[in-house]
Amino acid sequence: MKKLLGGLLACLMMVSMSGCGSKEPETKNDVKTVGILIYANHPALESASKGLQNYLKEKGYDETKVKFVEKNAQNDNGTADTIASQFANEKVDMIYAIGTNAGLSAANATLDTEIPVVFNAVTDAVDAKIVKSNKKPGGNVTGVSDAAPLEKQLELIRTMLPEAKTIGMIYNTGEPNGKLQVEQVKKLAGKYNFAIETQGVSVSTDVATAAEQLAGKVDCFYNITDNMIVNATASITDKANAYKIPVFAAEDGQMEAGLLASDSISYEKLGEQAGAIAEDILFNGKKAGDFDIETASETSLIINRKVADELGIKIPAELEKRATFYGE
Repeated sequence: MKKLLGGLLACLMMVSMSGCGSKEPETKNDVKTVGILIYANHPALESASKGLQNYLKEKGYDETKVKFVEKNAQNDNGTADTIASQFANEKVDMIYAIGTNAGLSAANATLDTEIPVVFNAVTDAVDAKIVKSNKKPGGNVTGVSDAAPLEKQLELIRTMLPEAKTIGMIYNTGEPNGKLQVEQVKKLAGKYNFAIETQGVSVSTDVATAAEQLAGKVDCFYNITDNMIVNATASITDKANAYKIPVFAAEDGQMEAGLLASDSISYEKLGEQAGAIAEDILFNGKKAGDFDIETASETSLIINRKVADELGIKIPAELEKRATFYGE
């Protein structure tokens, strides 16, 4: 009896430390954390974030399965580096980096880790030195390119402006993919009998001046998917439209600023493509480096009829048939 009582007493004394008899297993926290790094404030990048989040939610990955922590670098490289390092130090389950410089920051911050990085809104990840190859890049980084269908844009301009000779392009000299797009357009321009006039800028406050300088030399502007230029769309359209010059764009996120038209990629759909990759990495055990870099599979034409009327531009019937008209 003494031995029995002694055993019970010992068990009671130890229960707070190790329990008595069989112990219930601890519940493991299986919520995955995705750190979202957006390089700058503008609708296209925000749509890419929304697309990934919506895709995972629609697949049943609610807040009990995945947590999103979104931070914005406010168009600053140092801030992007800091945010990426924070995510790496916190050992998030994945970084979703939106924008070229965000992708580069995330790749550098996770270089010596196994944290997967999925980028989006990067025109050429190889040229930007985010990955070494677009085919199964290896390592911990993959993603989705927003390479604009440049030839479709030139076809659109030629169809809407049959007499146009010169296209004006402004680009950020500090954005590798901006310069790349300018070079790509120059290579294609001859096929459509266009000359290209360019103006490089290093800060957003110079965009309006660049637009003013180009306006007297060109028949239209074409805005590329360069974060600084997209953010400054209103500065370009303000100067261009004052000269009765239309502005076309690679993406339609700034139609309200006075763009005429875009045969555009959808950043929300690009986000959905990234979401499918993220699902495989987070929940199906796939490795980021095993995924080829993806590109947009379709475009949609959007035209601002009000701007066309103000500039005296007749919309060709072939475009009327397939276009969505902004604000209608």
